[in-house]
Amino acid sequence: MSVIEGLPRTEAEAVERSLIDRLGAALPLAGIYVVLCMIYLVEVWKRVTPWLFGDELELTQLSRSIASTGHAARRGAPHSPDSIYTYAMAPFWRIHDVSKAYAAIKYLDVFVMTSVVFPTYFLARLVVGRRAALFAAAGAAAIPSLAYSSYIVEETFAYPFAALCFFLIAKMLVERRSGRRWYGWLAAAVLASGFAPAVRSELAVIPAVLALAMFFAAWSSDRARARRRSWSAGDWIGAIVVGFGVIFVLSGIASHHSLQWLSVTRYYKHRIIVEGNWAIGALAIGVGIVPMVAGIASLFDAPGQARDRGVRMFRCVTLAGFIAFGTYTAFKAAYLSTTFATRVEERNLIYVAPLLFIGTALVLARRSVNLPALAATTAYALYLVGYALYHVVGSPYEMGVRLYSDALGFAIAQRANLELYWTPSTVRIVLISAALIGVGLLLSLRGLLARPRIAGGVAIALGAGILAWNLAGELSAAAGTNELSHSYARTLGHPFSWVDDATHLRSTLYVGAGEEDQNPEWLLEFWNRSIARVTSLDGTVQGPGPAPGPNLERNGTLIWGSSPRDLGPQYTYAVEDRPCIDLAGAPVAEHQYHAGGLAQGWRLLRLTRPNRLRSMCTGIWPDGWSGDHDSAYFRFSGPAGWLRIDYTRLDWGYPSGSTPVEFLLGTLVINANDQPILGRVTRTVDRSIDSAQAKVEWLRVPAGPFAVHVAVAKKVVPHDFNPASGDQRKLGVELRYEFRESR
Repeated sequence: MSVIEGLPRTEAEAVERSLIDRLGAALPLAGIYVVLCMIYLVEVWKRVTPWLFGDELELTQLSRSIASTGHAARRGAPHSPDSIYTYAMAPFWRIHDVSKAYAAIKYLDVFVMTSVVFPTYFLARLVVGRRAALFAAAGAAAIPSLAYSSYIVEETFAYPFAALCFFLIAKMLVERRSGRRWYGWLAAAVLASGFAPAVRSELAVIPAVLALAMFFAAWSSDRARARRRSWSAGDWIGAIVVGFGVIFVLSGIASHHSLQWLSVTRYYKHRIIVEGNWAIGALAIGVGIVPMVAGIASLFDAPGQARDRGVRMFRCVTLAGFIAFGTYTAFKAAYLSTTFATRVEERNLIYVAPLLFIGTALVLARRSVNLPALAATTAYALYLVGYALYHVVGSPYEMGVRLYSDALGFAIAQRANLELYWTPSTVRIVLISAALIGVGLLLSLRGLLARPRIAGGVAIALGAGILAWNLAGELSAAAGTNELSHSYARTLGHPFSWVDDATHLRSTLYVGAGEEDQNPEWLLEFWNRSIARVTSLDGTVQGPGPAPGPNLERNGTLIWGSSPRDLGPQYTYAVEDRPCIDLAGAPVAEHQYHAGGLAQGWRLLRLTRPNRLRSMCTGIWPDGWSGDHDSAYFRFSGPAGWLRIDYTRLDWGYPSGSTPVEFLLGTLVINANDQPILGRVTRTVDRSIDSAQAKVEWLRVPAGPFAVHVAVAKKVVPHDFNPASGDQRKLGVELRYEFRESR
């Protein structure tokens, strides 16, 4: 205020008016940011636990390791930090209470991801007025993928950073002729593009966006246009040949350095197109179809429009962004289909959404659009939403699931199915109708140029409809996310941090077996920082991070080192997965969870030194059934007694006939892989069982190590008896072992 007071009155009034004008201009944008943040904060508050494993758990492992040691690691094994996101989360894991730390991270994610409004607005202001730019900013921050703001995922930082890079590149190109200022924008664009891969590995395509945008800017310049006017047909053919040659050379270099690129481009070319179209279609549904149609059509001049440098540079950046992110998404989806699963990877394409909304804002502001381009993009959109996504692997529009984590654009269709009982055919009709109505309104703007008020009203109505669609999709995605979160919370059961509460963060071992569903273990690991090592005795516990099984001595001692003389780390506590794991130690606490549709139990023990097993069993699914390779029980130490074996087919609802069941008792042998197996058989008991029967077998067992093998002759497959069942496991009997010193 002292600066203003020192100026002459007229100049001071001018400065004061300028400050007021700037504040007034900033308030609408800030208001959009605040309102959306408030909505997303409520959604975050309702999300009680992570569930997108292993993404959320892996990033948590890395950030917790950084917080405690300064170095990134997964389950104690050194690992790349992956991105700056893990460093940003690390300070919050200094908070002792896991629930408070988790809440703080989610709230930070909301504020950061919603900040996409700011770079989107500033980029839009290069081509449109304030109101249209506000529409673009609101749209970019309201897409369904903003529901990721409640997840522990890198998109929360990467999405706004990509928009910032787009703005810096476009601003640099616009300022190309401004002398000294241009060098500052050039430095900012280069630095941001170079830093982008550190925000998320996928943003390694941002430098390619910068290079392509600069090439397109040069190609579309007045000098280049004038030169091309003199080209002959041969010149054009030569340029096309050179262009394809460059593409082939770059692809060859990529194939030489990347096995993934080589395999996809050589053997799965069609998947690049098919699965790339799926991702684009999911994004189109999420943003309301019209922004994709208008956003792509905005790359072409409408008749009578004067050349504008800002618009031209925005188009250069937009085209570069479409090419770079579209290519990455298509190739990644194709590669994942060969190594993991066939997925709709809209998640990797959301970064172009701000560009689509700015392009739509440009069309609405100018009230005009290139008709051939609009017709082509409309036909493409109708193909995507009316045909391509109606025939995706899984189900049309992925409506067979509550929420599709890699494509939140489907959320509005999935919610319509859950709440309104819409079928895929109904959704298809609605999507096609929405596309045609939206395109019809775009075309009407062209005929209303002589009636600006009516045209303005139509543009406002269409813009409001687009924003409403996006926000409805975001709310649908958040609702699905939170419902899954509560479902996972019921799986784990309260209190979530029961291990930490009992151990006071002392080193704890987790030992599992037969874990077909690893979600309970992942949840336990997230909520309990004291769990220092995760393992299983049958290889069913997997990543993220290493989960090697221990070697065993004949007395059950766990060997983590390279030899029996090097036992490796010893743990104070352990969580054992009941009923197959029985560690030597004093019970401290028990906790129930759900897996395989049944209530299961964990037990926390204070371990003996050295850490060792008393007994273990293998070959039992979480629902209690023995599997294709039958089941075995091993006891490593203890007195003589009785082994009670409950075996039943009471839960088998179909006639299957009598089947022999053989019980083999023998010595316990540690094989060459340091794992227990049945050695010399000392006793054999033959029994049989039929459907709806339950039996008990008592085996007199010796002191010390012994092994029991239970073999079921005739396995049953649920799918064979009921084709509607997706269960194609080969099942024997439901089994339960219990050692007793006396019968």
